[in-house]
Parts: sequence; C-alpha cells; structure tokens
Amino acid sequence: MEESLEKFRNIVIENFSRKEFKYHEWMVEYHLTIVERLAMELCDIYTDADRNIVQALVWFHDFGKPIDEENERAVTLSEGPKVMLACGFPQEFIDAVVERWKLMEQKNEIDIRTTPIETQIVSSADGASHFTGVFYASYFNEDGDDFITTQKELAEKITKDWERKIVLPEVKKAFESRYRQARELLGEFPHAFLK
Repeated sequence: MEESLEKFRNIVIENFSRKEFKYHEWMVEYHLTIVERLAMELCDIYTDADRNIVQALVWFHDFGKPIDEENERAVTLSEGPKVMLACGFPQEFIDAVVERWKLMEQKNEIDIRTTPIETQIVSSADGASHFTGVFYASYFNEDGDDFITTQKELAEKITKDWERKIVLPEVKKAFESRYRQARELLGEFPHAFLK
C-alpha cells in the first residue's frame, strides 16, 4: 500500500507543479502538504480511521483541478480512479476513497459530521488548510477582479470552510483565531484592537 500511495502522491504533485496550472507556485506546498499533515495529526486522535484511505483521499480530493479546473469534479471522478488503479491500488480501496470524496463534495447538502471518519478528517483538514499560508491571500492575486468582488467571493469561501467543511471539534478549537483573522480580511474588525 505504501508504494501505491507514494506513486499516486508523486503523480498528483507532478500535475499540480505544471507551469500551465495557475496555482503551480504554491498549491502543493501551501495546500496539499498541509492537508496531509493536518489529516495525519487527526488520525493520531481518531485512531479508528483508516490512515491509508485518509492519505489517498488527501491526494485525490483536488485531483482534477490542475487538469481542467472548470470541470475539476468530473475529471477527478473520471481520471482519478484510473490513475489510482495504475498505481496498484485494489478496486475495493479505490471505491472506498471515491465514496468518501463524493460525500466531501456534498458539503452543502449534507452534514459532514454524519459521514465516515475519514471524510470528516480530510474535509476538516482541507477547510483548515485554507486558513494557513497564502491560500486566502491568493484570492487577491487571481483573475484581475476588483477588490469588492474578490472580497465577496472570499467571504463565501471562508464561511463555507468554517461552517460546512471543518466539522471536527479539535480543528475548530485550534483554528478559531485564524478564522477570526480571516474575517478581518472582509472588514470585520474587533471593537478594540488592544484588548
């Protein structure tokens, strides 16, 4: 299993590092590896989670983004399992990863807290990773949108991450101050800065 995970991870890193992908400069270091680190820390807490599924799901969850960002979910679903199979994963394992990814993708329709622990872990790690490094700051360097439009899109993203994706209490507690700081990007300032 370790060899298959390493092969898959390397393929994903290679795809995300292609210069044609607009986030190639930071997406691996400032998103995917942080999701992986957070997810593995959560596996130390939630020991009933299947660590192999969690790790594969980390590298699977954005698989289609560097290939076709506009259709990333369809590409993830059509191409991701093929690549996993070529890496030597058993079909049953691939099916388990895809099932959990599909649940992650339903974050606006279902309560992620009702899903398998592997989904909860990767969803929470994914959402929390957005509150680290350059992730949200990158919104102000994309697509040439005006400040107000960017701020509105960012508000929607921050709210969705905090309310729909981050479901594990340990992550909420650890990232609450980062969430408040992200809200400041939207102009929500504290009543007093020095207290």
